[in-house]
Amino acid sequence: MWRMVNQEMVPALNIRSLNQVLEYDRPAYWPIAYRKGYPLALGEFRHLVIHLISKIQSSPAKRWALCFNDSYYFLASLLAVWYCHRIAIIPGHLRQAQLIEQQNAFDALLTDLPLSLNCETLFLPLPQPHFSLTMDLPKWTGDGQLVLFTSGSTGKAKAIKKTALSLVLEIELIARQWREQLLDSVVVATVSHQHMYGLTFRIMLPLLLDLPFYTHLVSYHEQLISIGDALNAPLTLIASPAYLKRLDKKLTPIVCKKVFSAGGMLTFVEAQATEQLLGVLPQEIYGTTETGVIANRSQYKLKQPWQLFPSIEISVQPDETLSVISPLLFDPHGVKINDVIRLEDDGFHLIGRKDRIIKIEEKRVSLDEVEQRLLACPELAECAVITLQQDTRVILGAVLVLSALGQTKVEQQGKLQLTQRFRQELRNWLEPIAIPRRWRIVMSLPENSQGKRSQIQLQELFYEDA
Repeated sequence: MWRMVNQEMVPALNIRSLNQVLEYDRPAYWPIAYRKGYPLALGEFRHLVIHLISKIQSSPAKRWALCFNDSYYFLASLLAVWYCHRIAIIPGHLRQAQLIEQQNAFDALLTDLPLSLNCETLFLPLPQPHFSLTMDLPKWTGDGQLVLFTSGSTGKAKAIKKTALSLVLEIELIARQWREQLLDSVVVATVSHQHMYGLTFRIMLPLLLDLPFYTHLVSYHEQLISIGDALNAPLTLIASPAYLKRLDKKLTPIVCKKVFSAGGMLTFVEAQATEQLLGVLPQEIYGTTETGVIANRSQYKLKQPWQLFPSIEISVQPDETLSVISPLLFDPHGVKINDVIRLEDDGFHLIGRKDRIIKIEEKRVSLDEVEQRLLACPELAECAVITLQQDTRVILGAVLVLSALGQTKVEQQGKLQLTQRFRQELRNWLEPIAIPRRWRIVMSLPENSQGKRSQIQLQELFYEDA
């Protein structure tokens, strides 16, 4: 077993604690966030949280699901749930079909979307009360809990329990390295707050460093330029590698104060191109929903190794899985994850994953889940979903064995119409990148001499498209 440890001490850092966020030491006009270029002030934010608290306290529901496009409403709801000593449930998606399937995980819903579930629902923005909300904030106990969901190895969403304290500890690790570089900036993001990376960097980081954040996602470089011009303030960008990889050298450069990237690796060329367009090398973050942040790097040179955050320890187990021990984990034995790494004297390099959870455009996709969703269609008896290379992109291919009903429909409608139906069915559950783009119908799935699926033969079925 090989081990790497960053033994640097992490003394307490003077950042704002969660119970101080709504205190009156800052003026009411202090900007918590910006929406379409307009500031959303602390006084207004405090009033919204108190209004939500009054609603949540009147409900017997203990577990509240948070499903929001708007990060300002998301944050207000999260704090209100914690002030009421309830549990925040954060699904990794906003799809009604999957929420219905996961509804046993929560008792009530907070949202700004037109969702219709069989549970108590509070829609934001809330109607203005007919009376003045003069109640004081409940006592903050610091024991806030939340549950996030991530793709499990079985193909079903896996619940990951976190605490408010663990989020604060994670922000301390991050802020210790880059606080001075972030001061006076506005945090803008291309990633959702419904996942761990967005929750940590897009929401908690600015909240505890007294930095305003932009309420909606940025999808295009032109939006980033427009926001910077409108706010007349330096930007800290919380980006996905997919967003940074799509940057075109012909675009107008904009100087960001800091750029973070997580969810997948950038090549050296992509990192350098990002610096040309955004004025700073991206700070790549390696971590998981289970562990929080583990390591980081900025690619100043080719084959730049990853460096552990302070007080993090990793080791490679005999089965090649990775074990992580971290102050962000309450289990002293740490957590095992299925990434494969190569340790070196000056850091480590990521090699790949051992399980069937892959990254496509830096979004986690469970091949098992895609298969299970397909097998729910009565036209299928068996299926196999694999990854394929299309130019420089990774896509999915599906190999199908039809049931008797499927055979009848192919004879009546043709293969194209049947596979289009499968695509439409998957859209109810999966993101577009998780829907197979190539399809093959076979009599039986190819197997090797051990009776297991032959990955080589599955790949060969698509060679004629290469």
